[in-house]
Amino acid sequence: MRERKAFVAAHSQCCAACRWWEPYNSVVGDCTRTAPVAGLDRISMLGITSPSLTPPSGHIMTRRDHLCGDFTDAKEGKG
Repeated sequence: MRERKAFVAAHSQCCAACRWWEPYNSVVGDCTRTAPVAGLDRISMLGITSPSLTPPSGHIMTRRDHLCGDFTDAKEGKG
């Protein structure tokens, strides 16, 4: 958590600072703003093209430094 806060302080409008981003670890997480997609589509933004195991369907996974047009400040709260 401390590493995520430090990253957010240095890189403002990125996934790590977005209220829709749910981290798996300090680098990768799910964008819960998106609709669930097939397993291979979830990991495509991470650059993984031929995984040995396909993840289950769910939200798109992004790196913490990804920037997109759906960013919403975490301080605004969900809802």
